Amino acid sequence: MSVPNDPANRHCVNILEWIAEGNVPAPQYTDEEIAANAQAKINATSEAYLASTDWYVTRNSETGAAIPDNITAARAEARAAIVEGN
Repeated sequence: MSVPNDPANRHCVNILEWIAEGNVPAPQYTDEEIAANAQAKINATSEAYLASTDWYVTRNSETGAAIPDNITAARAEARAAIVEGN
């Protein structure tokens, strides 16, 4: 539910009075939830990058063709960024 930030709105006035009395609205998310959501996004991005470059590894395994150094480095960074349990 939301209340327009309009002093002519009686609900807004009630909320502003409630805050003026020292009350604080509860945050929508805890710091832990925010951190977990951020890590989940990093995990998803990293996993997607690894999946998109897996063909280099398969090609290397099947033909011996080298994996470019920049791809190897970026894959290592992606693996390091992933935190299990998120």
